[in-house]
Amino acid sequence: MSTDPRTDSSPSMRGRRVLVAGATGYLGRHLVDALVGAGCRVRVLVRRREQAVDFPSGVDVFVGQVTESATLSGATDGVDVVFSALGITRQRDGVTYMDVDYRGNLALLRLAESTGVSRFVYVSVLHGPDLRKTVRLVSAKEKFVDALTASPVSSVVVRPTGYFSDMGEFLTMAGRGAVYVFGGGHLSINPISGRDVAAACLRAADSNATDVPVGGPDVLTYEAIARAAFAAHRMPPRIRHIPRGLIVAVARALAWCTPEHVYGPLQFLTAVMTREMTAPPSGSDHLADYFARQVAGTGKSTPGHGAPAAGQVRSSA
Repeated sequence: MSTDPRTDSSPSMRGRRVLVAGATGYLGRHLVDALVGAGCRVRVLVRRREQAVDFPSGVDVFVGQVTESATLSGATDGVDVVFSALGITRQRDGVTYMDVDYRGNLALLRLAESTGVSRFVYVSVLHGPDLRKTVRLVSAKEKFVDALTASPVSSVVVRPTGYFSDMGEFLTMAGRGAVYVFGGGHLSINPISGRDVAAACLRAADSNATDVPVGGPDVLTYEAIARAAFAAHRMPPRIRHIPRGLIVAVARALAWCTPEHVYGPLQFLTAVMTREMTAPPSGSDHLADYFARQVAGTGKSTPGHGAPAAGQVRSSA
């Protein structure tokens, strides 16, 4: 039995059949590891058959496309809980936020409703109800939240502040010699590791909660994050400040004259970095440790991953 408090906090999850959508992303991989560690019977939804080698032995791999609902038939058969970290980070192949973050998740929800899934855990973003008014990506996510809330399936929305992987851009900029922050850099965020978000998702699944904001243990200004990035590189800090008004104006202009895959990421980044993004602290992973591992070259490995057992790769075909 695991001695990690992140998995021991949800003992009743042991033995339950779960489906993870978005399993190949940053959070999805941590969710799979946490669920396996908690003794769940895990099925993952992947787009391509070759992605089956990315998961621990014993994980059931289902191949299907959320943008093609017919390929999902059977994905939720026998499943007790669906965990969805499904969403677009970088748009490819012409798909939009509405195609994946809304319609893709909605297709999964409708399937869950038809097969008797008892709980649906969805990962959105902190301050989603406010950000949806101005941010295209969040609008798609929160439109799905509306559908999820209206569904007969019991559900919970987990709202992280920002992932360690997102903060990695500070580390990249520091390695190149300068970090750019918006405004004075004095707004705060308590970023959270994928492992700690995954643990929060397990706790949420095993609770009566319906909406769970969650952040990491350390509240940091963006200026402090920039300095931590330079410290990880053992370099003196060189921080450049971009006027808030300028970056907001640029984001708005791009929204008028460029396609969604161009303006969308900047629109989201501008919105979250020009407001306070702090949530109740959770977990025990620290951003400075993550930065140090990344610089040391050990941050990209995921222990325990290997090829699935024979016969575990399935599709609806």
